[in-house]
Amino acid sequence: MATMQGVRFLTLATGSKGNCHVLMTPHAQVLVDCGLGPRLLAKALQSHSIDLKLIDAVFVTHTHTDHVSGLGPLVNRVPVRVYCHEKLAAETNRAIHQGRLSNSGSTPRLFPAGTSSGYELVPFSTRGGFSHRDLDVLPVPVSHDCSPTIAYKFYVNGFQLGVLTDLGATDSKLTEVFGDCDVLLVEANHCPQMLAQGPYPEFLKARLRSSRGHLSNEQAATFITGLKRLPPNLLLGHVSDVNNRPEVVSAAFERIETGLIPHTVIPQRTVGPMVELSR
Repeated sequence: MATMQGVRFLTLATGSKGNCHVLMTPHAQVLVDCGLGPRLLAKALQSHSIDLKLIDAVFVTHTHTDHVSGLGPLVNRVPVRVYCHEKLAAETNRAIHQGRLSNSGSTPRLFPAGTSSGYELVPFSTRGGFSHRDLDVLPVPVSHDCSPTIAYKFYVNGFQLGVLTDLGATDSKLTEVFGDCDVLLVEANHCPQMLAQGPYPEFLKARLRSSRGHLSNEQAATFITGLKRLPPNLLLGHVSDVNNRPEVVSAAFERIETGLIPHTVIPQRTVGPMVELSR
């Protein structure tokens, strides 16, 4: 593949309607999750002149549909490596096969990466990190009701980038691991007051509030203030379009003792800003 200078990060979609992020380095072009259908994925990539055919890997956080529904259609078009936690290998493989069948009608097969069509499933553990091309990758388990759910920290060219969504609670390990990121995507899922007064049934409200659900705006803000340093590029995603609003998210990041924390809120159905890092 043609190399590029610097590092770029772009959120293509974040939230219950679909999740997908792209990280581009001098020697890799990868997705974190693929919860977009083929047409939406291609359109989002094309809006930033990104060639779908150059995607070489997908890092799966967990197997909820909004994170993996686009894997099958993707591997019908591009040979990729699909990285997932070892305990989710069978479920990830099944999601890919179902997506292939529903979009092409063909019998799904597992191909080695590098062939004209197919994918290589690469299970990992959280006992340590691993590498993909010029990326060093640290998978970190988080508390969510799909177990395991993985957050990722990427190291490349002296930069650190973190993707930390779909979790109901934070802890000191997460504060330590993600405390020095140059780019950090954190979820700010709901406003507690809007959730309490909103239309969701009580069991779903309880799920979202729980330690295995999703972070509220205030929980996200508290987490950020506890980091060793504020990330120069802070992105707030997985924002509910029923129990939250972008201006309500921002308000939570203005009420804290340190004052306003610079950030960008990425609503659902919205492509985020292109973040570019270079030295």
